[in-house]
Amino acid sequence: MQEAKLRQESEHDGLESFIGVDVGGTHTDVQVIAGLQEARGKALTTYDDFSRGVLSAIEVAAEDLGVSLSTLLGSTQLLVNATTVVTNVITQLNGAKVGVLVTKGFRDEFRFGGGPRERTVDDQLQTNVPDLVERGDVLEVSERIDFAGTELVPLDEEELARAAKALVEVHGVSAIAVCFLSSYVNPAHEQRAAKLIEAQHPDVFVTTSSQVSSVRGEYQRWITAVLNCYVHEDAGGFLAALGTKLEQAGLRGSVSFFQGLGGGISQEGAEQLPLKLLGAGPAGGATGGNELAKRLGHNRVLLGDMGGTSFDTGLIHDNVVHIEKDVKVGRFPTALPLVDVISVGAGGGSIAWISERGVPQVGPQSAGSTPGPAAYNKGGRLPTVTDAMVAMDLIDPANYLGGRVELRRDLAIEAITAGFAEPMGWSVDEAANAIHDLVVTNMANAVREVSVAHGYDPRDFIFYAYGGTLPWFAAQIADTLGISTVLIPHSSSVFCARGLLASDFVIRSDKTIQAQLATSAEIDRINEAGRTLSAAGQQKMAEEGFTSDQISIRRSGDFQFAGQVHALSMPLPDRDLTPDDVPDLQRRFHEIYERTYGRGTAWPGVPPQLLNLSVTIIGRLPRPSIEERPLEPMELNQMQGGKRAVHLPTERRREVIPAYVESEITPGTTIRGPALVEAVDTTLLVPRGFVAERDRLMNLVLTKELP
Repeated sequence: MQEAKLRQESEHDGLESFIGVDVGGTHTDVQVIAGLQEARGKALTTYDDFSRGVLSAIEVAAEDLGVSLSTLLGSTQLLVNATTVVTNVITQLNGAKVGVLVTKGFRDEFRFGGGPRERTVDDQLQTNVPDLVERGDVLEVSERIDFAGTELVPLDEEELARAAKALVEVHGVSAIAVCFLSSYVNPAHEQRAAKLIEAQHPDVFVTTSSQVSSVRGEYQRWITAVLNCYVHEDAGGFLAALGTKLEQAGLRGSVSFFQGLGGGISQEGAEQLPLKLLGAGPAGGATGGNELAKRLGHNRVLLGDMGGTSFDTGLIHDNVVHIEKDVKVGRFPTALPLVDVISVGAGGGSIAWISERGVPQVGPQSAGSTPGPAAYNKGGRLPTVTDAMVAMDLIDPANYLGGRVELRRDLAIEAITAGFAEPMGWSVDEAANAIHDLVVTNMANAVREVSVAHGYDPRDFIFYAYGGTLPWFAAQIADTLGISTVLIPHSSSVFCARGLLASDFVIRSDKTIQAQLATSAEIDRINEAGRTLSAAGQQKMAEEGFTSDQISIRRSGDFQFAGQVHALSMPLPDRDLTPDDVPDLQRRFHEIYERTYGRGTAWPGVPPQLLNLSVTIIGRLPRPSIEERPLEPMELNQMQGGKRAVHLPTERRREVIPAYVESEITPGTTIRGPALVEAVDTTLLVPRGFVAERDRLMNLVLTKELP
């Protein structure tokens, strides 16, 4: 009956479904919004075929709506996907065999690695970056362009052809990265090389360094091109398989893939630049968090996302999601701009262990979805964070993922006893409590890094906590940091997938300018570069099918004092600059500089210079509307639920506390801790001293009571 209703509304009343899919390290999360109907699905990530896990999670959501998978996909206008495929390849260092063509004399640039140093005083840990490319697969080509873009040595096309043939036919590479000096100023040699290679070897994947970045910094630009080649096989296989499987399953609408930059990209764009998919899941959470913050009037928000593998945290200030330039990917310093998110190995699957010195630790190693925590009964034998929650009875083993996965509490206790409790001389509750405390400390430290380390006081922020695991720990993290208010978003366990539905298409271009703001000529040079980048981006958006009224433009710049190596980003007017803008730009740069590095660190009277100009073109995608609900508070004795004996980690003792069914809680209803709020895919722990209230958008807001 409901299936017929959905089909009828879709055909006659214009109801269209929107689906967000976040493929994580442990679970694949799905959020569906179809008019006033919402559903979410969660399934274990299937590493042998990621698309299988995607369809399984969508099917769970379809069942919740009471429709078939084909009916749901047939009513879908837009599906947005974020994937962990690229992250996995780089983490595991199991990518494609890549060859590199470099300017003659610079073959060993990758061996030097930019002179990498780790932030540790232990010299034994100072090792070089891993080799993505064997030295023998890096071949030199005669060519040279200087810093100003002038050709000094023409490209030797015959030498290029011989080198490319050797890489493909002798060395057996499947991808070639073309990395020439000064291509960020003048990409002509790289573009010509790519064209010749593609004509000679049409089945070989080719990336030029100027294609991935047009900013100064040879090693960062080159390694970004290599990484793009390195991940192309796995990413390309996933993109092709998912597109085919979705079409076969009945998808009617379009598919967008999410970038770590915080916006969508087409399948064709993702196939050309698969590295852009890196960090897409956390970026989806930040995007969704910012949209929610705008609606609720919150302009200072700390973000936290804890799933099965990691904890990701970021910061929103004045409703701007900060983009980190030149992101370090593992050990590799790249030229990649991504949403500024810090990740630590603190997820539900993070393994608890004892170091050689007898110090208890949690993470960064994870049991993942296979074999998973011991309680999964899939072969895992090591204690994890999830096992600790099960042992403390904070998870109902019979209701995990709505009862689709039955947890074994006895196996969780067995793993904790053997791997953690007995070596430390603790009881099971003491060991589980210690695992809880360690993971809270790790996450609180990560939040400090994105706030205090950047000059922000976390006590001035509200904490948005989401992911399938974080609601157990959110209040404790906030209490540690002195944060008084925590917001658990509606559908928190799949909030990153939900955030994908608040996204737009994004194309970003960066270019090294290195211009002083002292003369009109320099300002004109900046404006000319901005117009060129804007025109190119708008043309790409038009090719993607966006009309001019759907396109908007944002500009920003990387500023520094003359002679400095690093720069700080700040917004620019979305128009040409004028001399009248200079005093305000200087003032704002000094403010950002001193907020970052401390009061008195700026150079008074010294004008900053613009190092890089960034232009972001935004193509607005259709998105679902979220309606507010009326306040209809309920008495607690009216709600379904019961009582359960649990170990309260903040009080280090067992107590019988109420457990409420999350779906029964209406807007305006208030719950005073200690209590549990149980959904089909997550559980919220409301500690003593906190009050939880559901708002009109179905979020749960935790507020610390005054003593």
